[in-house]
Amino acid sequence: MKKISLSLKYTIIFFTFFLITFIFLSKVFDVSNEALFYSSVIAFLVYLVSFVFIVFEISSPLKNLFRHSEKLKLDNEENESFDNFDEKIRILKEFSSQLKSVKSGFFMNKDIYSLTNELVSIVQRLQYEIETAKILKVNRNEFMGNVAHELRTPIFAIQLSLETLLDGAISDENVNMDFLNRAFNQTKRLKELVDDLINISRFEVGVKMSKRYFEIANSVVKIIEDLKSLADKKNISLILDTNGTNGVRVFGDEQNLQQALINLVDNAIKYTPEYGTIKISLKVKEKEVVVSVEDNGIGIPAKDLKRIFERFYRVDKNRSREIGGSGLGLSIVKHILEAHSSQIKVESEVNKGSRFEFSLNR
Repeated sequence: MKKISLSLKYTIIFFTFFLITFIFLSKVFDVSNEALFYSSVIAFLVYLVSFVFIVFEISSPLKNLFRHSEKLKLDNEENESFDNFDEKIRILKEFSSQLKSVKSGFFMNKDIYSLTNELVSIVQRLQYEIETAKILKVNRNEFMGNVAHELRTPIFAIQLSLETLLDGAISDENVNMDFLNRAFNQTKRLKELVDDLINISRFEVGVKMSKRYFEIANSVVKIIEDLKSLADKKNISLILDTNGTNGVRVFGDEQNLQQALINLVDNAIKYTPEYGTIKISLKVKEKEVVVSVEDNGIGIPAKDLKRIFERFYRVDKNRSREIGGSGLGLSIVKHILEAHSSQIKVESEVNKGSRFEFSLNR
């Protein structure tokens, strides 16, 4: 069906109705020519006024909106590029600014104003989604680069050890076991990294938690028993302060929450010097239990506190890799606690220690 403009449609309807009325008055009521003339003049003036009203109140604002929205259309070349985020954001900001100037007109009718407001909201939401997509792309590229780097380090170390053995060191009883142990330790590091990558990918896609009530004190005791041998190697004291929480139950996925707490305590052991102390505390409140892990280790600089839960973020890259770990432990903790509607809090001071804290619903 052919589309015609609002002003043309109005003109056709008006003059069709006028013509019918003119014939009806002249033929049926035998109105005088002078009366018909004045009636025609009045009708024409009414047409002019109403036409101008329609143009300025409806047609012109709509054409203005359509004219601005042309910038949102993509040609064939632009369609081929889905990653030109900066240009798309620039266009949307410009369009949003133009829409705001359009709706600032003093005599704009309510319906056009509401339509413009809706378009502004849509453009702003689209701009936010594109900005989010840009951030996700940057994070994805950074993540892939970090994964490649973290995988390459142990693989290169394994390759170097094996090449040394193949070049003749395997026959040297003084060094062959040393290189085999190096390769073996790097395979353990590689497995730890792959396991953490699998875990974090599960949490990020929204793995379903198996939540039920369990005794939090018993769960923490098991964790301390599992990590005691690791702490003993550095003569670190693991202290548990239950604060009368024996028998107190919390609601959550016990296995995943244990993993989060293991990551926190393991980190504390890694970054606490020999003969240090790590204290795990439980505190009962009306509707929740607060869990904290506090150490007197090397601490975290204030500028790094906001980033330590990012994937692969390391405060001191060289020292962190010497100590070990995948660089994903705290990120996994964050995802597990968010799945329990909880947040991890951290306080730290360099050379004095760190304190991590979160709460669980009772």
